[in-house]
Amino acid sequence: MIESKLSVSYAMKSGFGLWKKHFLKIMIVGLIVYIPTQICIGLISIPLNNTLLADDDSSSIRLVNNIYELIRYLIGAVALLGILNFVIIKLEDEDKEELTVKEILISGFNKWSTFIGAGIIAGFKILGYTLLLIIPGIYKSIRLSFIDCIVVTNSNKFKDECDESEELVKNHWWEVFGFYTLLFVLQFTLEIALTIPFLYGIIDSEIILAFVAVFISLIETYFIVVRAHYFVRLRQLKNESAAIEQTVENAGLSNH
Repeated sequence: MIESKLSVSYAMKSGFGLWKKHFLKIMIVGLIVYIPTQICIGLISIPLNNTLLADDDSSSIRLVNNIYELIRYLIGAVALLGILNFVIIKLEDEDKEELTVKEILISGFNKWSTFIGAGIIAGFKILGYTLLLIIPGIYKSIRLSFIDCIVVTNSNKFKDECDESEELVKNHWWEVFGFYTLLFVLQFTLEIALTIPFLYGIIDSEIILAFVAVFISLIETYFIVVRAHYFVRLRQLKNESAAIEQTVENAGLSNH
């Protein structure tokens, strides 16, 4: 059972319980996706180090880092979507037969192209608002922050994932903003704590760095589970509000 009340602490606590319960399965999914991701980054870093990073230019370094992040985003989306689908199904129907690792990965692959397409559209919308001012861009990004969850739960191809995400967040923007701010701080703190030895040159090994990157990605699957919890509660609130409005409307019609 999931509480319909919005609570970050409840999402964190319950998310941890579910993450711990299915830890092995989630880790296997993560390893299958994140290790090849780091291998791809390692392979592409060889020509990049000999070209873009040859002059140690700051703009080139930023470009290379953006390329690495894009690779992580594109390949990592399979694990993201698969784990979201797995968790949301467990939350909404505890008695339903549990997905296997293979089924989790297949569900991620099946939704990948839809997610990338919706992500591109959302990116252009956020960019458009950001060109106006930074604050409208932040506002729009929060409204569109549950696109991945909408993608994995949407079985209607005529539904627009961007519109669905905006409608879901519409009356809870500040709560969702606070939720994502907390997640960002926690993830940022985790990443900085684990990469400090590399930032200050204490450890200078590409192999160890690759292992640390995979480890961070595996730990951050916890935040995927937490987001799934929060999404389910948001959707419950939306459905409850819609039911109340319909009841009031029906009562008004019957009085006439």
